[in-house]
Amino acid sequence: MRRVASLVLVVVAGGSFLVEAQVHPTQSRIQPSEPAQWSAELREAAETFGVDPVNPTSFVRTLARHPTALNGLAPLAGYIGRGSMVAAYDQALMALRAAWLCKSNVIWAEGVAEARALGLSDAELRRVAEGPDANWGEWDATILRATDELYRDSAFSEKTWDTLAKRYDAQQLIDIIFTGAEYIMLSMMANAYGVIPDERFADRLPSDVARTIEAARPTPVRLERFRLSPIPADEWTDEVRELLDPEGSGRPTINLYMTLARHPTFYRPRAVQSAYIRTGATLSGRAREILILRIGWLCGAEYEWAQHVRAARRVGLTEEEIRHIAVGADAPGWDLFDALLIRATDELHRDDTISVRTWDELAARYDERELIDVVITVAGYRMVSMALNTLGVQLEPGREGFPDLDVR
Repeated sequence: MRRVASLVLVVVAGGSFLVEAQVHPTQSRIQPSEPAQWSAELREAAETFGVDPVNPTSFVRTLARHPTALNGLAPLAGYIGRGSMVAAYDQALMALRAAWLCKSNVIWAEGVAEARALGLSDAELRRVAEGPDANWGEWDATILRATDELYRDSAFSEKTWDTLAKRYDAQQLIDIIFTGAEYIMLSMMANAYGVIPDERFADRLPSDVARTIEAARPTPVRLERFRLSPIPADEWTDEVRELLDPEGSGRPTINLYMTLARHPTFYRPRAVQSAYIRTGATLSGRAREILILRIGWLCGAEYEWAQHVRAARRVGLTEEEIRHIAVGADAPGWDLFDALLIRATDELHRDDTISVRTWDELAARYDERELIDVVITVAGYRMVSMALNTLGVQLEPGREGFPDLDVR
């Protein structure tokens, strides 16, 4: 398989330098399915995803190789694309910037078609690649910078949050976090699956714009306050109660759910995707929790770690193994395949794809659906990590945070 490398200009204190960037496959790793053979249910899932089921995109045709996964992801993708309360222009900027940062020709090409329909010129499209400092107005620069911060730091900075909060209400803030995170997720998936852009989308990433990225901040420190607070139980509306306690048990729910319930229209499709990854995917519980804990650690999402460390114990991971997830693939004592899962997570986080060697080693044990689910699990929980960090979701009393290791 031929591979392509590009150069990235990394800006650090005292200077900048070029480094080799992601190496992405240029041939399909998973062959797209043929729509003529689709069931009515699969066509409905594609339509929910937001594409024409008669002439679906190559990305959706690839995901359709695993119909259960397409059904699990479609409601949130469709909501972000068609139901979000974020302005369409802001969405277009975030989608294109995410595609540029992840070097995803597929998401860029599809995003350009949407952006042109909204009136973005060729010059503006190029400036999206050049970044938030490329002669944008304050608001547009903030939207682009917000995407950069999600990608680089897994959270909005205080300045970005405060600027967005002056114009957007709580529901729009939730939507804009998940808009940036969704397009980062889709870009990672398209890259890892080797999706080839449709011929009808002729645009490609600008090849003559240096990919300038500021060095990442130190591992994010968990905010000590909520940016959006959970809804107290005594303030739940009937709609919120139906989301959080449909059986009327009175059992307390977690802070994340009580925060996202501020936006019931968004809550439902997000819950479908979450449920798919946690209970509907093809991976074993052990594999799933290794992937989730590792991406949570890499993103500095302590709340995610705190929730899933309990699930990891339930599926049989030992205390030593849980600690070694934070240490990484080279920790002593790992089973070779467990170490491979950690390495795949690291590559997806660092490179927005999986290397040829790691993919081939995964494929020696996993079938096509399991390979698809590995990527969805990591990319989906990278999305969750970004939201948790940006919203400032606080740990419930008594929950344990990260292990005391200085290895991130």
